[in-house]
Amino acid sequence: MYKPSFKTKRNGVPVLSKEEIDNIAENYLLDFCPEAMKTPQEIDIDSFALNYLKLNQDFQYLYHKGIYLGMMVFKDTKKVPVFIPERNEADYIEAKARTIIIDNTLLDENQEHRYRYTMGHECGHDIYHKYYYVKELPNQISLFEEIDEPLIRCRVVNNFKKDRRLWTDSDWMEWQSNYMSSALLMPKSMVIKAVKDTNFKGKKILTDYIKVGTISKIFNVSIEAATYRLEGLGIIEKDIVDIHNYTEAFVNLCS
Repeated sequence: MYKPSFKTKRNGVPVLSKEEIDNIAENYLLDFCPEAMKTPQEIDIDSFALNYLKLNQDFQYLYHKGIYLGMMVFKDTKKVPVFIPERNEADYIEAKARTIIIDNTLLDENQEHRYRYTMGHECGHDIYHKYYYVKELPNQISLFEEIDEPLIRCRVVNNFKKDRRLWTDSDWMEWQSNYMSSALLMPKSMVIKAVKDTNFKGKKILTDYIKVGTISKIFNVSIEAATYRLEGLGIIEKDIVDIHNYTEAFVNLCS
């Protein structure tokens, strides 16, 4: 199995650039499924997590308000906080080390893209952050003060709009896992290849809509995820595609 090397701060938090994360993701995919790095295609993120990384998986209601999508457990524990709808109350369950827990709401039919992205995100935590939690580091604290346990509960909304100079270690680790999910589901070189191999016609704004639709369909990701990925790679201009008004008509142009 491929094992990446990367720099960390003294407390064990990784220091990673976008380029480093993209390279690490592609090296993983080369080892996991070499064909996926030859032909742009949907990445089997479940197989990558469960069969390649050898992670465990569970499904629970993580909170009654649905503010958490997933959780990564780094050590065996009997204190994983979950919500029990039948009793309308919170409780604790047991979980083994290296268990991804997905919120049950992501099993709904219309949540496939969010489920896939969350799985990729939790893989990112396992790849980059398990050493931060497994090692007994000086001054180590939980990302969530109310739970003194070796786990990360990943919220629906991340606070990435504030000045990066004010980011905490938990902000950086959430960003790293978000970027890793994009890099695994939409590997950089394959996104570039998919765009180059597609015959685009029409005006620029239409062209960018078609690029987004093409990437969304090929890699089975949401329009939002495809838009942010293409913007981040500089393939389309930022804010030129209105993801809120994106329609199936544009997606169908990419068939």
